[in-house]
Amino acid sequence: KIIGVKFMQIRKSLKNFLCSQDYYIDLFGNCLHVYYYLELLSLSDEVIELKLSEFILKVSGHNLVVSNMDKHEILIKGEILDLRFIR
Repeated sequence: KIIGVKFMQIRKSLKNFLCSQDYYIDLFGNCLHVYYYLELLSLSDEVIELKLSEFILKVSGHNLVVSNMDKHEILIKGEILDLRFIR
């Protein structure tokens, strides 16, 4: 029973780490979906920078466009070549 409790604690910690309430980043195909960004810092067809609670997310690529945008949610499409987390 102790092993089961430890497993559940580890699972909960891993879930909290992967699904942070502060932000959520999902990369699929040629799309990047970011939840809970705070500010759009820069925007060009080769670099987009977003401020999140703990870091700045720098997206580099070709033909980058903001396909959809809400107050705290953004969808970026294009040829995404690099993601950098700057503290």
